[in-house]
Amino acid sequence: MTEEWRQIKVSLKNDDLEAYINVPFVGEKDTLETILTVDSARKALRDNDVVNGVLGNELERIFRESLFDEDILVASGTPPKHGENAKIEFYFETELDFKLREDKDGRIDYHETSVLVNVRKGDQLCRRTPPTEGRPGRSVTDKEIPPKEGKDRVVPDGPNTEFAPNDPNLLIASTDGCVTLNTSKLVEVKPRLVIKGNVDYSTGNIKFIGSLIIANDVKSGFKVNVSGDLEIGGVVEDAEVVAGGNALIKKGFIGRGQGLVKTGGDLTIKFAQNQNIICDGNLNTGGELMHCKGKVGGNLCASGRKGAIIGGEWEVTGSVEAIQIGSVSYTQTLVAVGCDFKLQERKVEINQEVKKIQENQEKVRQALKKLSRLKIKLKGALPPEQEKLYNRLQETINHFPQYKTSLEGELSEVEKEIAKHRDVYVRIGEVLHPGVKIVIGKFPRVFKEKVLRSTLREIKGEIVATG
Repeated sequence: MTEEWRQIKVSLKNDDLEAYINVPFVGEKDTLETILTVDSARKALRDNDVVNGVLGNELERIFRESLFDEDILVASGTPPKHGENAKIEFYFETELDFKLREDKDGRIDYHETSVLVNVRKGDQLCRRTPPTEGRPGRSVTDKEIPPKEGKDRVVPDGPNTEFAPNDPNLLIASTDGCVTLNTSKLVEVKPRLVIKGNVDYSTGNIKFIGSLIIANDVKSGFKVNVSGDLEIGGVVEDAEVVAGGNALIKKGFIGRGQGLVKTGGDLTIKFAQNQNIICDGNLNTGGELMHCKGKVGGNLCASGRKGAIIGGEWEVTGSVEAIQIGSVSYTQTLVAVGCDFKLQERKVEINQEVKKIQENQEKVRQALKKLSRLKIKLKGALPPEQEKLYNRLQETINHFPQYKTSLEGELSEVEKEIAKHRDVYVRIGEVLHPGVKIVIGKFPRVFKEKVLRSTLREIKGEIVATG
């Protein structure tokens, strides 16, 4: 038999980057007249066009060690080196760490904390490294394997930025200000305003597109509204303070419940008493939150020796960590976690809108009845203006059911989302006092006993303390 090598099986795998050979066992009862050899194996490989990366030592080992009737790797090609994706390297902190840091005595120095990253005109902001093309590989059949090209990325150039004159991949500031990665994920330099004293009668209300530093206090009755980040060196009294970005209040928020601090990002505050807070990001404090009403879109952390939540009501989308919750005088305190207050607000809005539709629908129905009676009385011919009104009311009343159905569908989805809650918790650093009500998702529990150094979680519909 002259073509005994055809008994050898060759298989290509891994996109033709590997060739395996299977040499059959040739025993005494075999009908082959000639024993298979290394040359037979090489001929079988050539017959299958395997000519690149042949592992001669492996071929010889098969016959030397009698590795018959099994697949053995005998050829290995060169894999392509795929191109690298473009990269954006930022030269500023895109996510500031607002975790409060204590000194060895447990004090927190708010003077050393800042939410603003200042830059000068011409400062480097970020650099794009272009994608690479990659390098082709070769299969065991000596065919070129093309590489995948790296994906490109666009430089996230936002307002008040520009490309360096001699480097189209380098983004620099075109003005002095505070740099941030805005909500559109673009690098933006926001002009910065500094008020060296108080916000009071000497300044009036402040509305500013950019970032703002107030050296001292925001007095009662005044308003501050900025689109960017905000830093207040003193206290906020019964004032309204709104920041589109992050905010830092170094000496607290006090008053008689007439004040509001609202942020689109994180809020770091020394303490707050008898006030209202709405924070879309995380809320961090090293002091007490006493008798406040607050809504937090992220996590709430009351750290430090005096970190406490005493009295008031808090709705937190994320988790809560506090050294102390409640007080020895059984102060009623509500802490609800895993609740998206924005969805709750939307639910209220939808219900109000559905009620309004029903009221308007009845008003339109009554108006149509009057016009219909008049139309009958006039034997089907209304005056032109009243005919237009009649037709317009018909269109309106036909629109109500469709609009109502749309709102009810949205309400159903909102309620489904509200019913969900993430794996959130309430962590107690020292003590939770009796009189505290904890709600996790939709499951409440009023504590009648003291809880020490525990983490509260919802497990099968019950709120339990774990270590």
